[in-house]
Amino acid sequence: MLDALFKPRSVAIVGASNNPLSIGHIVMQNLLDHGFQGPIYPINPKSKFIKSFRAYTSVTEIPDEVDLVNISIKNTLVPYVLEDCGKKGVKFAIVHTAGFKEVGEEGLQLERQIVEIAHKYGMRIYGPNSQGIQNSDPAISVYANFTFVPMSPGNISIVAQSGGVGETLKLHLYRIGKGIRMYASFGNEADVSMNEIIDYYGQDEETKVIMAHIETMKDPAGFLDVASRVTRKKPILALKTGRTSEGTKAVASHTGSLIEQETIADVIFKKSGVLRFHSQEDMIDAAIAFSNQPVPKGDRVVIVTNTGGPAIIAVDECINAGLKLAKLSPKTVTTLKKLVFQEAIVSNPVDVVATAGPEQYGGTVEALLKDPNIDSLLLVFVTAPFVDCEGIARKLGELGRTSQKPVVCQVMTIEKWAEVIRLIRKGNIPVYDFAETAARALSAMTEYGKFIQRKEPVYKKYKVEKKKAAELFGKQRGKDKFLPQDVVFEVLRRYGIPTVPTVKVKKEDQLEKAAEKIGYPLVLKVDSEKIIHKTEAGGVVLGLNEKNELLAAFKKMARKFDRYKPGYILQKHMAEGKEVIMGAKANPGLQPTIMFGLGGVFVEVLKDVQFRLAPLSEEDVVEMVQSIKGYPLLQGARGEKAVDVDKLVEILIRLSQLASDFPEISEMDLNPIFALEKGKGAVVVDARLRIIR
Repeated sequence: MLDALFKPRSVAIVGASNNPLSIGHIVMQNLLDHGFQGPIYPINPKSKFIKSFRAYTSVTEIPDEVDLVNISIKNTLVPYVLEDCGKKGVKFAIVHTAGFKEVGEEGLQLERQIVEIAHKYGMRIYGPNSQGIQNSDPAISVYANFTFVPMSPGNISIVAQSGGVGETLKLHLYRIGKGIRMYASFGNEADVSMNEIIDYYGQDEETKVIMAHIETMKDPAGFLDVASRVTRKKPILALKTGRTSEGTKAVASHTGSLIEQETIADVIFKKSGVLRFHSQEDMIDAAIAFSNQPVPKGDRVVIVTNTGGPAIIAVDECINAGLKLAKLSPKTVTTLKKLVFQEAIVSNPVDVVATAGPEQYGGTVEALLKDPNIDSLLLVFVTAPFVDCEGIARKLGELGRTSQKPVVCQVMTIEKWAEVIRLIRKGNIPVYDFAETAARALSAMTEYGKFIQRKEPVYKKYKVEKKKAAELFGKQRGKDKFLPQDVVFEVLRRYGIPTVPTVKVKKEDQLEKAAEKIGYPLVLKVDSEKIIHKTEAGGVVLGLNEKNELLAAFKKMARKFDRYKPGYILQKHMAEGKEVIMGAKANPGLQPTIMFGLGGVFVEVLKDVQFRLAPLSEEDVVEMVQSIKGYPLLQGARGEKAVDVDKLVEILIRLSQLASDFPEISEMDLNPIFALEKGKGAVVVDARLRIIR
């Protein structure tokens, strides 16, 4: 538990100073300015008093118990101070000091040393190179942090890897009059981890929404576990910066190269229900909505406006975000026609016109909140000077305080009507400058609503020949290698994944017998670990219809690739089917990532792919398949025949099972898979599988 960190009964400050430009001075001033409810003990061997407080030369001199110590002294002195803290029985030490692992090997050794000292005494280290923590609970009111944004009570808790990003989030909330619940910027994460902090926030009843800024995940598996539990109770909004896990590392498979662009964070977020954002602004806007409003029970939105153009923008943004325009019930339509002016439009969006006053605008919102066909409301409101704008705002505020459905609002006004915004916000309705912003915030809430209403996933396990597949892997010698394609196909078949009829050949005199076994037409392929993209290299010949064509193609290919000493693959030529790709990539400490998308050469051009973290439930796979932009092609767009999507779903689950069963599979591509006409299945035509032993 982190109670002694976020709810300390007493705080000591090592490095406290009367110098107003020192970190120790600022930490102490923040504690005083925000009314910390416990005793404060400044530590400074050179001063008798700090801000009229008696100063102590060491933590060990303090006569009372100390829960939390803030340390801001030279990095090489930190170990000695921590020894004193340990002897005193301090529970947590916030180390603000920099100069640890972020500066190199020497700093890393020093960081390991301070953690070792702390753990020897049962003490925890927060940081080093950290900003600090805050807790706005009036019973505690601790601002053990050296930053400047004033703290006031709220229900949004923030954890930020970057102190600068964390301060930006706090600052924006402060500017619109929003407080925070708790705050943490943890620096080097040498001991107390981001995962622990999120878990702690998740257990805090007063935290309604969590904002997280993440640069790197020290423990991805731990994050997945914690986030999966917390998101069932409250939303986690994440801003992940740094979009590649290893940057320029060369990856041989399509799956590997594409997943570098996607980042492992995305699949973890999708699996655990974390909402990812790509800008601070969007994340803050969504957090404000979550902090004030109930989560929508569905995706049906109604837009209410007293001005036309912005409402159309709101419609476009809502549709783009995956929301649906609600159809008003007949009862609601009848009510509204009696309520609004004759020139009003009673559909969706509902345009009450600019002359609508509190009775018309407020009454319309009240009626729509009662409509069972509506899950959420987006209000567009311009402060027309010829109506009682404050009266409208007052009515909206009253409705917002009791609404069981989320309401967000765009207000177009000037400083003259600042009271309008205050009255609406007082009713817990978030106010935005643009309709697009309101729509995006509402979309995030709807996405989270869908997640928490999902049934627990059921993970189907097929009966497979795992032992025989293990034997095939066991026969392969060496480290970090791609397996021959005939071996890969045999592994796939052991897991019930259908493959095109295939025979491996090494010499020309084996061709005729192999061709008779498969039957014309045929495909000839080179098979070598060193030849990654066979088609581009000229290592694939399609549509071989008779013996002479086959022999000529083989001789040409043998001359071209002689230096590689390759093998060759003879396959049945598949003339039908839409090409899709499936793949898997290992993740250290996690289950593998599974990929699905349009296949063949198109995967490199269109990159229309989806990723999920194994194991995959049937619901995961269906969503995955339906999420690619090319899904209409699989359904049979423009008169084309629909493919066997059910079989694709089955193969993806079997692939997930295979990749999970064998962590030595580093990366795997099944590309292309020919998806055949509905009811006729699908078949793997080409595959690459790399193992690391």
